[in-house]
Amino acid sequence: MAPISRRQSLRSALGLMLAQIAPAGLALAQAAPCCGAITPQGQRLLRFLDASGVEQLWLPQVHVHWRSGEPDLRRPGTSPHATHCSAFVAAMSVRLGVPLLRPPEHRAGMLATPQAHWLAAEGARQGWRAVSMQQAQTLANQGDFVLAAWANPRPQHSGHIAIVRPSLQSAAALEQDGPELTMAGHRNALRLSTARGFEDHKGAWVAGGTGSVRFYAHAVDWAALPPN
Repeated sequence: MAPISRRQSLRSALGLMLAQIAPAGLALAQAAPCCGAITPQGQRLLRFLDASGVEQLWLPQVHVHWRSGEPDLRRPGTSPHATHCSAFVAAMSVRLGVPLLRPPEHRAGMLATPQAHWLAAEGARQGWRAVSMQQAQTLANQGDFVLAAWANPRPQHSGHIAIVRPSLQSAAALEQDGPELTMAGHRNALRLSTARGFEDHKGAWVAGGTGSVRFYAHAVDWAALPPN
């Protein structure tokens, strides 16, 4: 057998090194943030959402005032069907100065599906634009007001709507579980995935973003708002 040349030996060593480095590089790429850095405006949006009180207000099974999320003392007792995703989104839109279908134009109950239809039909005239799931996360990171909206095809049943929050999640996580949300609803949470937030609505979220959830973004004039 002919002796292995020095050049062949170096090539073999280089090939082995590249084979060892490649999986680590792929893992780093998959773990890198999917949708850019969180800008100063995105940080303001995070602080705004974290100060919303959504984990203590707009609670399910309680009648609430839609703008504050406080219990409505004129309607004591509980309702197993009372959830307030659309009221929370409407209240946040008021605070940010962003147009959205809300009371008194529509009653507070069963509002999520009409909001989803309004965004699709009227939103563009009011500064909204339809975006992909990746654009949704990217724009939230930049401080835009971004909504995940699902219109229930059964008119007598509730839809669902939530706010996309800034996040440094990976591309793999985005593909599997969607943008990160802040929401009221069957559970109230400052941070959870689209997959978890829409899990009670069959077909709304499908990995890869091929379900019937739709995303809409609107710019926020942060300069016009008090600092937070």
